[in-house]
Amino acid sequence: MLNAQKNVPPSVYLVADHLDSALAAGEDLLAANSHWTPGGATDCAVAGAQRWAISRFRTHELNLVSRIVQAREHVEVLSRDARRFRPLAQLFNSASADLADAFEELHLQISGDFDTGGGHVAYLRSRGLIDSEAPGLCETNAIKINDTFLVAGKVPLGICMDLVSEFLDALDVAYDLYPADDIGDLKDAA
Repeated sequence: MLNAQKNVPPSVYLVADHLDSALAAGEDLLAANSHWTPGGATDCAVAGAQRWAISRFRTHELNLVSRIVQAREHVEVLSRDARRFRPLAQLFNSASADLADAFEELHLQISGDFDTGGGHVAYLRSRGLIDSEAPGLCETNAIKINDTFLVAGKVPLGICMDLVSEFLDALDVAYDLYPADDIGDLKDAA
């Protein structure tokens, strides 16, 4: 829960909201491991469950990337409103440039996959979930999303989450977005 204060540029709250949502999407992506059903693709039930799991992976990945892209737009405004954040904003935008460039490609790829029925092996291979030399999925493949998962096929998830977390922490330190009193009240209420 963000704490509204005086003299805080509105873009701070927008950036913080998008970054917080990006962190949640990354955590959902890591938790999506539980959706994977191992087994051979010749079994229709297993193949259907695997397709569903991959659709969850893609959904969380696209949510993560879209939130970072939206945050980038507000970070630009923040760098104009709060000059002391200009160097950090430039660092954030340059570090997330690959994801912004890949955003449109992801959209086109998902539309094409919908029209053609998939490309699940290519998706898993491009994200580093199966070996690039593997001919495809086999019964022994265990799909495990971790920090090395390539978001948009470009940036490791761990690095992406660290970038988002560090920028959010910097905003919190500068603007006291998540005061300790509010956190204590939330813990007491739980």
